[in-house]
Amino acid sequence: MFDILIQNGTVIDGSGAEGFLADVAVKDGKIVAVGHDLGAARQVLDAKGLVVTPGFIDSHSHADSAIIPYPQQIEKVEQGITTSIGGQCGASPYPVAEGETIKKMSQFFSRAVEIPQGANIAAFVGHKAIRKAVMGMATREPTEEELETMKELLRDAMDAGAMGVSFGLIYTPSCYATLEELIALAKVAAEKGGMVSAHIRSESDRLEEAVEEFIAIVKACGARGVLSHHKACGFKNHGKVKRTLEMLKEANREGYDIYCDVYPYTAARTTLSASFIPKEYVNGHLPEYLKDPALRAMFREKGIARYSEDLSWVMLNVCNYDPAYSGKTIDEVAKLHGKDHWETMFDILEVHPGCCACFFSQNEEDMKTVMSWERAMICTDSSVAGKSAFYHPRLRGSFPRALGRYVREQKVVPLPEMIRKMTSLPAFVYDLENKGSIRVGFDADICVFDPEKIIDNATYIDPSQRAEGLSWVIVGGQIAAENAVSTGNCGGKVLRRKV
Repeated sequence: MFDILIQNGTVIDGSGAEGFLADVAVKDGKIVAVGHDLGAARQVLDAKGLVVTPGFIDSHSHADSAIIPYPQQIEKVEQGITTSIGGQCGASPYPVAEGETIKKMSQFFSRAVEIPQGANIAAFVGHKAIRKAVMGMATREPTEEELETMKELLRDAMDAGAMGVSFGLIYTPSCYATLEELIALAKVAAEKGGMVSAHIRSESDRLEEAVEEFIAIVKACGARGVLSHHKACGFKNHGKVKRTLEMLKEANREGYDIYCDVYPYTAARTTLSASFIPKEYVNGHLPEYLKDPALRAMFREKGIARYSEDLSWVMLNVCNYDPAYSGKTIDEVAKLHGKDHWETMFDILEVHPGCCACFFSQNEEDMKTVMSWERAMICTDSSVAGKSAFYHPRLRGSFPRALGRYVREQKVVPLPEMIRKMTSLPAFVYDLENKGSIRVGFDADICVFDPEKIIDNATYIDPSQRAEGLSWVIVGGQIAAENAVSTGNCGGKVLRRKV
C-alpha cells in the first residue's frame, strides 16, 4: 500500500515537456509509480483540475540562517518550495571568529544535519564570513598568511559539503577584496568540485563592469557560476540587462558554464548603508561617523549626485529605530521624524546601521527579459520571517507570483518551461540528486496547485498574506503544507554536496 496517492492530476514533470494525465504514488519518501490504476494508498489526494509538479527549488535563499532557530521554514513550504540553496551573497553563519577561535563551517553542518527541516536546504559558504573571521572589517588586501587561512576555512567548508563559495561584493568586508583574492578562493572551490555564485559588485551604474568581473572569476577558476538575482537598478540603467545577458551567453559559447537567477519583483531589498554610504565608511564605525556633521554633508552630496534628491522610491522595511517607520517611504518617515529625508535616514543609520529597505528602482521589462533566458532560475533571495513583521514580499510570494502573474496573466514564459526553471534546472545546476523531476525513484518533493488560481497575495505593506491556489506541498513524502498553510511536518533535511 502506498503512503500517498495523487490522483487525476496533470503531471508537469519538470523537463519542460507538456503535461499529461497520470496518478503519482508515494511510499517511504520516494515517488514509486506514475501512471493509472496504481492501487490503494493510506491517503488519497484528488488533483482533478490541478497540476502536479516537482517541488520548487529556491535557487537563491538565505534560509541557512534560519535552519537552527526556525527549522519548519514555514514561508518556504507555504509557497511550494521544497528545497533551498542558502549561504548566498557572501553570507553564511559560519565560519565565525569567537575570541581567538574560529568556528568552522563543518561545525555548523554537524549541528544542522541533526535537525529535521520543513524543506530541504543546501548551502554555500560565504566569502564575507570567511574574510571577516580572518581579517575582521579590514579594508586592505590579505597577507599571504591570512589568504592561506581563508583558503583552509574554505576547504573545510567544501569537505563538509558546502556547494561552493558565494561572494557578496556590494557588502563589507567583501567589497574590499581584489579580483586576485576572489579568484584565489574560487580556485579552491573549483578544485574541490564546487561552484561560484555572486551578488556582483554593482547592479546599477557599473553593472557591465561587474558582470565582466564575475565572468573573469569563472574563467579563471573553471567552476560553474551563478550570477545572483540578475537585474539593473536605477532608472538610467534600465535596459542594460540585454547587454549583460549577451555577455553571459558569449561566455557560455566559449565553453564556460554560467547561469543566473531572478526574483519576480521590481524592488530590491538590502541595507540603507550598502546603498547610500560610501563603502569605506561601512566598517563597524558608521554610528560614530554619522555624529560628524561634515561627514553627513559629504554622504548627502555623494548620495544626491548618484540618486538625485528624490528618495520616494525607498521604503523602510525593518527599522529598529522606530517600528512605526517600517513599511513607509523615506519621504513619509521624514514627515514623522520632523527632518528632511537625508537627515532622517542618517539619524536612523546612527542608531540602526543594519536598517533594511525596499528599493523600487528596477524595470519590469528588464526582469521579464532575464526571466525568459533559458538559463535563468527563480529565487526568493530571502530567509524566513522568524519574528519579523516587515520583510520583502518575495520571502513569501516569489513562486506563486511567477506562476500567476508571469505565466498565466502575462504569458512571459509557458507553464512547462517555468516549472523547469523552478525544478529540474536548479536540480541540475546544483547537482541535487533525485530532485527536480516527477520520476520513479526520485524524492517525493511535490507541489499540487491550480494553474488558473495560483497567485501571490503578499504586499510590501502586508507581506504576511499567504498565496492562493496552492493545494498541497509534499516534502520527503510528508505533506508539509495544505492550502498554503504549513502542517508543521518536517520531511526535509540539510543536504550536503557529494564529496
